[in-house]
Amino acid sequence: MKEEQIMEKIRRIYRLTAVVALLLLAVSCSDNNETPPPEKAFVPGEIVTVQQVRALYADQLAISDYTQRHPVEIVNDWALRGIITASDKEDGNFYKEAYIEDATGGLRLVFEATSGLYIGDSVIVNVKGLWLGDYGNFWQLGGVPYYQEDGTVRVGGMNMDKQCLKMSIDNPTYPAAVTITQARSSAYLGRLVRLNGVQFTDAMMGQTWANAVEQVTENRTLEDCNDKTIIVRTSGYSAAAGELLPSGNGSITGIVTIFNGTYQFLVRDFDEVEMTGTRCGVVEQPLGTPVETLSEDFESFGDDDDIYISGWQNIPTAGGRIWLAQVYSGNSYAQATGYYSNLASMVTWLITRPVTISSQKVLTFLTAKAYWTHTGTNFPMEVLVSTDYNGNDISAATWTPLTAVLAQKSDPDHTFINSGNVNLPVAAGKSAVIAFKYTGSNTESTSYRIDNIAVTAAGK
Repeated sequence: MKEEQIMEKIRRIYRLTAVVALLLLAVSCSDNNETPPPEKAFVPGEIVTVQQVRALYADQLAISDYTQRHPVEIVNDWALRGIITASDKEDGNFYKEAYIEDATGGLRLVFEATSGLYIGDSVIVNVKGLWLGDYGNFWQLGGVPYYQEDGTVRVGGMNMDKQCLKMSIDNPTYPAAVTITQARSSAYLGRLVRLNGVQFTDAMMGQTWANAVEQVTENRTLEDCNDKTIIVRTSGYSAAAGELLPSGNGSITGIVTIFNGTYQFLVRDFDEVEMTGTRCGVVEQPLGTPVETLSEDFESFGDDDDIYISGWQNIPTAGGRIWLAQVYSGNSYAQATGYYSNLASMVTWLITRPVTISSQKVLTFLTAKAYWTHTGTNFPMEVLVSTDYNGNDISAATWTPLTAVLAQKSDPDHTFINSGNVNLPVAAGKSAVIAFKYTGSNTESTSYRIDNIAVTAAGK
């Protein structure tokens, strides 16, 4: 009996200990703030338009000296409702920002951290307590202003969670199809647009979107076929920064902005860049059917004529310049040069129509040079042969160098040198094209010339 009483006391002590432990745990949880605070409901203000909000800053933007401008606090209980047309969640071309658009226009939203907004989000932004300012004359909406080192005032980033309510996702966005001339107007500032029939200028060919190595933002010049231009500005942190600019003509989609009077275009998604078409002024040049022999002396061309020969191709792969006809002392010939090109890189190919090579064929031609500027081992021209070039993709073909006598730096200017007989590699049942490839730039601008190209049967 005595043992049962002792065991009952022990059980009571265990129960009491358990109760005390639970009470301590509850107090501990309360002290550690593990109970979440009550959520504060998002209450939208009066819905107004982007244009109404931008108008609050009109007086400041009218001040020509930007150092005298001051951000404007929004005291009205207003809210914007619109679609996110670009954000920092796509391709890295934007940083702590997004663009909202409604029927009246677009506006840049600046955040204190990565926004969390995606293209196609429908949002409401409470703007009461936010500040309007500008950067290079372009409106931006953000948080409490701060002073830069130069003394100018900029708006800070807003807290997205407090100011924005996401209503729905994956809504379609509809870029306005405009020309470059139309895009370069205040009507499209901050708006999503698509430019059709555009290309990067010849001077941009061979360059990347930006400096990916040093992560520096760069400007590139876009043009249409009427020579109208606009700057495309790309972040060095963007996914496409290190990629080569597209060399063709086509469409590009993004946001129109401005910086101190210079209109700029920001790509929102590099998958929307579709520029693979034929460049402005470029003639379609289908590769001809194979022939047994070739002979071209360029005498049918006048000075500075573009060289287009039926069945041949004259194609720039960097820089946009092609082989041109030149006339000197009554003789016509083909010439490529980087002189006065302002090109960082220039590569152009003059490709013959295919020649059957089931039996031994011999290539002969003349070369001359003028005003040699190539340095070191860099040489202006290569002579190449290919048996698998299909007329469409130079980079996909196999190109084999041919050994020939070529005009050198030490040769006199304007003096043609005979190549000697160049045997083409025999491949039964196949044909081959011969390419004259010029490589240069604005600084390595040697003028190089070819004439009297002929392919004949060996021994003829």
